[in-house]
Amino acid sequence: MTPIGFFATRAVHARAGNRGQATALFLVVASTLLSVVFAAVALNHHYLGKIASADAVDSIALSAATWEARGLNLIAALNDGVGQCIRVIRWTCAVWATLAVAAAFGVGVPAFLTFTRQARRLVSGYWNIAHLLVSWSDKIRKATPFLVTVETASLAKKLHVTGTLSPWNPRGPHDGQNTLELHLAPGEPIHLMEAIAPITGALNRLKRIRFMKDATKAVVSSLEGALRGVLGDAKGPIRMLEPESDFRERQHVGFAGFQTRPTFPIPLLGDGESRRYPAFAEAEPYGGGTAEMTWRSRLTERSTP
Repeated sequence: MTPIGFFATRAVHARAGNRGQATALFLVVASTLLSVVFAAVALNHHYLGKIASADAVDSIALSAATWEARGLNLIAALNDGVGQCIRVIRWTCAVWATLAVAAAFGVGVPAFLTFTRQARRLVSGYWNIAHLLVSWSDKIRKATPFLVTVETASLAKKLHVTGTLSPWNPRGPHDGQNTLELHLAPGEPIHLMEAIAPITGALNRLKRIRFMKDATKAVVSSLEGALRGVLGDAKGPIRMLEPESDFRERQHVGFAGFQTRPTFPIPLLGDGESRRYPAFAEAEPYGGGTAEMTWRSRLTERSTP
């Protein structure tokens, strides 16, 4: 007997007044429909739980990379400030050199002497500011991993996610395997002599004049005294923080965790009161440069079992 014949026979019996047979048919059909409905609802509930957990883990990993990008943008801004300081020093020295040449030929000697006193103060001041900005950059590099850790913990608590950040250690040695750090290193040194090249070049040209006039001698003497003071008080070379050569391959942050959500209560199945939905996501900062404040963050890998 085929299933169709079975149900057809039961229908005939029901018409004949055999109501017990109709009840059995109703129970079979109803239980089948309820099973399908419960299975569909449970599957949808499970799918929504996986999506919610994956989204939460994605947001945590992306937030960690965003804080790294913010740290890189701050360092890039400070590097840009260092560049501005060096440009001010060079332009100051260029104007200084122009006044020195004019004064050497007896034109504008008082203006040259007045500017010499100001130039010495300006060059020393901006060079010290550049050193200060570089020191702030290093402090931001060291503080950023702690900000990433705190933000990750706070967001995980808010989203009810339990998991682990990788790399996890904010204070390990540079290039350590489990060190959460910004992969930056000091760049090429910038010396003060390079920044004041316009005025030192003018001084050397004036010294090569064989028969100096009194004005020329006074200018040379004034420049030598001012430059000795500038170079004597100056600190060492400046080295701005720059991304390392393998920055793109190594500057990643990942988060593996799970979100616990209540299960859909299906009768007689005993599926438990809650279920864990694990997920993993990895993100990275990208798009910026040494002095370009355009760092952003993006997801590079995501998975859910």
